[in-house]
Amino acid sequence: MPVSISSGYRSVALCEAVGSSAKSQHTKGQAADFEIFGVANKDVADFIVQNFDYDQCILEFWNENQPNSGWVHCSYSKESNRKQYLKAQKVSGKIVYSPMV
Repeated sequence: MPVSISSGYRSVALCEAVGSSAKSQHTKGQAADFEIFGVANKDVADFIVQNFDYDQCILEFWNENQPNSGWVHCSYSKESNRKQYLKAQKVSGKIVYSPMV
């Protein structure tokens, strides 16, 4: 199955230009955003959470009524991993992160 990586390492300037934070793990080469075509994004995220060490696994702009909506953000830090499983949604123009249940 093809994997599409939409974002990996990003400079601080690029992160800020795309509306992300200068403190994003993308600026340290610790994060990637991706999809696996033919597999629902939540299934990909669930597999990561159940089988791998990770810092954050975020379903970005995922809609449970549209299994292929959004993408998966996954980060890893060799110092310490928080094991945060989150979803990101836009609420009133701002990105809000909440725990996946």
